[in-house]
Amino acid sequence: MHILFFIFLAVLLFIIYIISSREEEKAKSKYEPRGKLEEYCANEKNRRRCQRFETTLDVKYKLLKSSKSNPAFSSKDISEVGIGILTYEIIPKDALLEMDIAIPTQKEPLRIKGKVAWCEGCEGAKRLDKEGKRVFMIGVEFFETDKDQRAKLIEYINTHLVSKNEKELQD
Repeated sequence: MHILFFIFLAVLLFIIYIISSREEEKAKSKYEPRGKLEEYCANEKNRRRCQRFETTLDVKYKLLKSSKSNPAFSSKDISEVGIGILTYEIIPKDALLEMDIAIPTQKEPLRIKGKVAWCEGCEGAKRLDKEGKRVFMIGVEFFETDKDQRAKLIEYINTHLVSKNEKELQD
């Protein structure tokens, strides 16, 4: 009698296992990616909210939780929502910065806050400057931008960088 009970219990557990395995397969296939990530990531323009324009601007920054101001560095590119800057130090992702961005059309630099979105070269790939110093590329997303500062930035981009970019595309 006990043997029949254990056989019945084993068969029941086996059936439950098979049913749950099928449900797990359905759930996996429902949330499985449909396309290749490489194809999506290969085209960076699709990932950006705003077009970036290559330009070299002087940028001074300081970490918001630090009193130390860092020497001037240069930008690689800029957009309405962010800037790429070159630096000699690793700045951690999500670090908050206050930046002074020297715009050629303005007497005073633009003061804009930003949050580090990514750091290229932090994972070991080495980029060196002319003097052989290691350089890191930092992507910074603007936040809490004063309306006046933002307007000056957009005006600079629209009047100097957009037209320059269009001319380069025509050539």
